[in-house]
Amino acid sequence: MNCRFTMAAFLLVLITLTGSCVTTRSKEPYKHLKTSIIRFLGPVEKNNSEKKETSEATITVPLKVGIAFVPSNDFGDFPEKERMNLMQEIAPEFENYKFVESIELIPSLYLEKEGGFSNLDRLQELFDINVIVLLSYDQSQFADSGAWSITYWTIVGAYIVKGEKNDTHTLIDASLFHIQSRKMLFRAAGINHLKSRATPINFTEQVRKDSLDSYHQARVDLTKNLKEKLYSFRKMIRASSGAFKLKLKPGYELEPLKK
Repeated sequence: MNCRFTMAAFLLVLITLTGSCVTTRSKEPYKHLKTSIIRFLGPVEKNNSEKKETSEATITVPLKVGIAFVPSNDFGDFPEKERMNLMQEIAPEFENYKFVESIELIPSLYLEKEGGFSNLDRLQELFDINVIVLLSYDQSQFADSGAWSITYWTIVGAYIVKGEKNDTHTLIDASLFHIQSRKMLFRAAGINHLKSRATPINFTEQVRKDSLDSYHQARVDLTKNLKEKLYSFRKMIRASSGAFKLKLKPGYELEPLKK
């Protein structure tokens, strides 16, 4: 009798434990964080109706640059602190050039969802800028479950078996727009692909960590690529060879290019 009771109790515990292992399988296999420049700027028809009379960009140097993130499409995004950190990281890349007079870091609360160029016009007035860097990102996270048979049959398997395979893909885009003409002058991107492992016990924490780590590494890649784009843009300004006209402020002279 005692033997049967002990066996029944053991089976009950085993079923409970294995059942909890099975429930960990229902975790969300896909997570997507995204901000969209296209959605923020709105339909082409709307932009054309708001377009200024001069279709050709007339760039006045030195530039007054604004940097801002386009609004999020949903909740659960990167916090404002992370956004400001990125803006603070790329601002010195502009400060290195004499064709930049000032830089304004614009908090997210000043941009509206689908605010479009009318929103940028308002920012131009508020912050006294003539070009703006619009930052956006797209991050996808996938969880590929593995070793479920081992986890299912092992009482403490969550601690000792091979866990989840987590893939995180992150893209951060920086696009420089001339506000008055509505034209994009150049863009740079930072990309990262991060792989990691996690057991069901620490899955949520690992996914959150991977999200930030991949975002930070994409920031490093963005800064490197932005530096190259800025140097090329400087050469276009110096040679007046871009798809824009150049206007110099009184007393300002273009510095010679360094080899």
